[in-house]
Amino acid sequence: MTGPTGPAGPHQLPESARTVGIKDVARAAGLSITTVSHALNGKGKVSARTRERVRALADELGYRPNPAAQVLLTGRTGVVGLAAGHQSAEAWERTYRPYYASLTAGAMVEAVDRDYALVVVPSRPGTDLWTRIPMDGLIVVDPVPGDPVISEARRRGLAVVTDGRPLDPAHASIPYVHSDMENGVRLVMDHLHERGARRTALLTGPEPDSYTLDSEAAYSRWCDRRSLPAAVARVQHGEPALDAARRLLSGPGRPEAVHALNETYGEALTAAAAELGLDIPGDLLVTSMGDGEPGSRPALTLLTLSPRTTGALCAGMLIDVLNGLAPEPLSVPCALVPGRSTSRSGGV
Repeated sequence: MTGPTGPAGPHQLPESARTVGIKDVARAAGLSITTVSHALNGKGKVSARTRERVRALADELGYRPNPAAQVLLTGRTGVVGLAAGHQSAEAWERTYRPYYASLTAGAMVEAVDRDYALVVVPSRPGTDLWTRIPMDGLIVVDPVPGDPVISEARRRGLAVVTDGRPLDPAHASIPYVHSDMENGVRLVMDHLHERGARRTALLTGPEPDSYTLDSEAAYSRWCDRRSLPAAVARVQHGEPALDAARRLLSGPGRPEAVHALNETYGEALTAAAAELGLDIPGDLLVTSMGDGEPGSRPALTLLTLSPRTTGALCAGMLIDVLNGLAPEPLSVPCALVPGRSTSRSGGV
């Protein structure tokens, strides 16, 4: 009498439903498991003819590699991560979220093109979620001095690249992609200077990341070369950007022009100017970092940073590191998109 498990015996699946493993492929090919493994994974000294025969036989049998076994065999997950910070900042919705979205899109396309998956992980203080996700490497955006995410990733043996120059001397060897803020800030300052501004200020934030610090340094150098006074105003931690903008525009020696490091700060400047009865661009010129299309006429003159290109370069650089290469740092050019906030006498 046949029991409920059928003639195949207890706990056995019908042949058609059974998972085909590497042992089955090796048995059918008359080869060792090691040879078949090398043939399927492109490793070892296996002839092209044998490799093709094994792969064809594996397809015919319906063999699919076990992901966990592949990780154990190769030490690779085929996954790279992108660590997103700044979620608690006031500028997240208006500035950082769109930047990360474009950066992630560029990184995802590049990763997929090179047979990797990309996962976006949070890196804000108080969360260690990213440490529980298996991955081979990590892209860290806007690193800060003594960046704990970089330190922990390296401790775990992950490959790391950064969007923005690493600031800790211990991280100096990490490859990175960065926006060319030296030339970008020069573009903005020259644009404002050509429109008559001689007292130009910079409105920055509290984050000590390389984007902020490099922008401030480039601005100071530009002022030194022109023998003009430098004035850096910072939005403090927890302070509304509008309060910082009011303080900057109502103080003694009010600037004739201000460049803001993000669109949230730029919009705060326009709101504060309206409250104080200042006309833009008649009384005050305003520029900011932001997304703008060449040839468009946005309300604010924008310095664009090309996050999609940066993301693709970061993902490609990280995969190069995983493949044993030592890439050099890469610089992404900025572009100026003139808008109404710096248009005087009908010109741009």
